[in-house]
Amino acid sequence: MLFLGSFFFFNKNLSNALDRLKPNKALKIFENFYKDRKELYKEFKGDKKGYIYMIVNKLNGKCYVGSTRSIKVRLYNYFNIALAAMQKGRPISSAILKYGLVNFSFIIIEEVDLSIHNLEERETFWIKQIKPEYNSVKEAARNISLPHLDETKLKISKSRSSGSVYIYDEFKVLLVIVPSLRSLATLLGNPSITISLKRSIEDGSLFRSSWYISKHPFHENDKPLMEISSNEYINLIEKMKSQKHIRKAIFVFKNDEFLQKFDGILAVEKALNISHDTIKSNIEKNTSYSPSGPQGPGLGRSPWGYRFSYHRIR
Repeated sequence: MLFLGSFFFFNKNLSNALDRLKPNKALKIFENFYKDRKELYKEFKGDKKGYIYMIVNKLNGKCYVGSTRSIKVRLYNYFNIALAAMQKGRPISSAILKYGLVNFSFIIIEEVDLSIHNLEERETFWIKQIKPEYNSVKEAARNISLPHLDETKLKISKSRSSGSVYIYDEFKVLLVIVPSLRSLATLLGNPSITISLKRSIEDGSLFRSSWYISKHPFHENDKPLMEISSNEYINLIEKMKSQKHIRKAIFVFKNDEFLQKFDGILAVEKALNISHDTIKSNIEKNTSYSPSGPQGPGLGRSPWGYRFSYHRIR
């Protein structure tokens, strides 16, 4: 990290970028974004203040200005190369992928007292003063809780879909609340997937066999485990994308204890040597299967044998 008292900057492009702040001065300068990452994490561990920051390409002097209410989360996002690749439509993400974080500096411009100032207004002020080349819009996004994706895509997504969407895991634990179905589809990389998402909502099925998608909370007091600005949410999106090959998983229980989750009926048939028709029939009739025959509701459901379900039964 370079301190403001340093008597020289060995990079001319960085020095020129800092001149754009005048008559103000940077609060903290991390000359090598990549090599200084441990120091950055240590510096902002547990910090929940508002900040305006600038990222400078030391090879060409081009800049990006951003804001955050959780700088640690934002740092995680910048160091996530998979996320940068997903956001390559953003100029700053494309530049990071092209040049590498080792050729960028991270600079704290302003610490914002959120009880007094509006963070987006302060970001807009600095964008207008610095005129950063890597910002695709000239004003701060009004909903900064949205992940830093291509701003134009997100605007289009929100205009086509409204209303929050609740994502639950297979145990029906609320994971996150996203601003719209369309924005979720955009993050998953294919807006046309909205149809599959809507189908999951309408029939109450598990999307990609792991998540319930709902327009309403299952319970009034449900609290999400993560925010959409968090690294956990980015990991969730990546996991959703990795399971696009799964259409309808089968949860298998033996003697009333959970045995395993399989990718589909064919996987169960192969693993347990039980016919496809038998598995499907027991699912539809909500019956148990044992070598001696199925146990139906009329006989009292037997806990012994196999049960198959499209849902995770507690």
